[in-house]
Amino acid sequence: MAPLQRRPMQHIDRKDLYTNLETRIQYLHSFLDFSSNDIEALIGGSKYIKALIPAIVNIVYKKLLQYDITARAFETRSTSYEGPVDPNLNDSSPQILHRKMFLRGYLNKLCSDPSRMEFWEYLDKVGMMHVGQGRKHPLHVEYVHIGVTLSFIQDVLTEAILSHPRLKLDRKIALVKALGKVIWIQNDLFAKWYVRDGDEFADEIQVPEIEREGYLHGRKILHDGSESESEAEAPAADPGCPFKGLAMKTNGANVGDISNIESQWQWSSVHTNTSHMTAISRWGIMVLRLVMFQAGGMCCVWLASVGA
Repeated sequence: MAPLQRRPMQHIDRKDLYTNLETRIQYLHSFLDFSSNDIEALIGGSKYIKALIPAIVNIVYKKLLQYDITARAFETRSTSYEGPVDPNLNDSSPQILHRKMFLRGYLNKLCSDPSRMEFWEYLDKVGMMHVGQGRKHPLHVEYVHIGVTLSFIQDVLTEAILSHPRLKLDRKIALVKALGKVIWIQNDLFAKWYVRDGDEFADEIQVPEIEREGYLHGRKILHDGSESESEAEAPAADPGCPFKGLAMKTNGANVGDISNIESQWQWSSVHTNTSHMTAISRWGIMVLRLVMFQAGGMCCVWLASVGA
């Protein structure tokens, strides 16, 4: 029996990883096996993700306001500030309401076409904006908070997708895998602005053009789902940071948002108590119990309905 042939070892130019964004993205795609199947899953599943965005944004923003160290960024533009934080700051505070639309817009951007380099250029720009670059009024959010927020978003999205009663299991798995790859690439595009790897190439590193937030190459590409693509490309007078705003107008999770998801998914009303994702289920949406285990690299999922 002839020995199995292995793929030839690919050469990756280390300098290019730090000086050429497209090369870095190609390497990440190759390493993660991010392929046309993932793109198809993301585009095909975008309508389900968009239906979830309002409630997910509320959950994430509520989480950020639970801790003074993350909440202070919304007052001082820096998580390293050591002074007191307004104890009355909440998700209905005027300055918070102004910022809430931008995570919604960011998540809608994740539902766009990842086959275009513009998609990844914008994710890179999001990373740059959180280290005090590319802004008239710098924003400094330390990496520990960035990483944990991305993980929290991934956790909420994963549970919501796997709990969907109308999506077939193979589509759920494909969508969860594709989103996981995108979020981890986003994590890398944050980390590249924080870590010092490749500093010897600093003079040759490509720095994104400094322009208004939500814009790339002079065109508005970030919108919150309430406008069409053509409207999104029109000039806007009030841009903002996509990751510093993290929810819709609500006190806790908005019942209206939940009703919208219930209408989109046609879920029946069954009251139950579960974990943090029950910001959706607590308001009368059927909950599915998810039991996951990993064996041999394959993720297996069992879904059992909670009794009425």
